Amino acid sequence: MSGARININKTAAKVATNIRRELASESNLRVLEALPAFQADEHLPKKLRRLLERLDAAEHDKPLRKMLRRS
Repeated sequence: MSGARININKTAAKVATNIRRELASESNLRVLEALPAFQADEHLPKKLRRLLERLDAAEHDKPLRKMLRRS
């Protein structure tokens, strides 16, 4: 790998770390938790509706703070 390529990879890793840090900040978590919940269209296929229900149940088991701090 070339030196420039390694620097790009390091920069991308730093950017990703900074984004995760900002997403998990206390002020951002307060804003995200205050947002209204997403509502899916009523006319979704049954399979997709079941998957969304499972996702919703999983999110209730793991609050947003824990999910974001995990990364």
